[in-house]
Amino acid sequence: MIDVILPELPERELSLLSEETPQPSGPRLAGRVILGGPVALPVTAELVEPDPDLRDFLRTEADNAVYHLVHLSVTCARDAPDPTLHSVNLDVTLTAEPVRRGTTVFQPVAWSMTPRQLTAEAKATPPAQAARLGPRLGFREVPHTAYGERVFLEARRELRSDPGWEIRHTSAARIGGTYRLAMVVRAPRGAVSRAAVAVGATVREGHTLHRFREELEEPLHLTADQ
Repeated sequence: MIDVILPELPERELSLLSEETPQPSGPRLAGRVILGGPVALPVTAELVEPDPDLRDFLRTEADNAVYHLVHLSVTCARDAPDPTLHSVNLDVTLTAEPVRRGTTVFQPVAWSMTPRQLTAEAKATPPAQAARLGPRLGFREVPHTAYGERVFLEARRELRSDPGWEIRHTSAARIGGTYRLAMVVRAPRGAVSRAAVAVGATVREGHTLHRFREELEEPLHLTADQ
């Protein structure tokens, strides 16, 4: 098991345009959500050097796959005017293209994700500065969810090419502050792999749910010197 320090992330303020047509005259979310990253770090033998089991795992995978640690964050304004954020979604689309024409490759997947679940009680915990990688490059984390607790933040679609996280307003907690998110991506060796990122948000006015979304123009390229 090893601890990998998560780097500080470049941040951008999102515009989050309404998905409604025509554009409504109601709430605007510009400036309410800031995206950190994404950045990617190749998972190399040097990175996992302190853990012989992880070195052996990378060695057995070396002919077919490479791994990347992808790090992002979402910061939501705490004292924003009403209506409050009802949910925030961060969605990643992983794709790969073969380097040589005619080569068939599998698509990259979110091999492991953190955090998997947080409740309102865990929300006040300071954002993690390190990710703990355990056997087979799975994240190791202390379970936070007890029976009956409302899930506030949840990873979605692990082991798929369309992973993401959802942050939800609950009766116990409003959305606000910084949430650090990380995933290990398993990608095909010898392919050009990319991670496209989009952020969505909803606000509720009475019984009406308004949806907003923004997609980054350029995907993150996953490269490895292995």
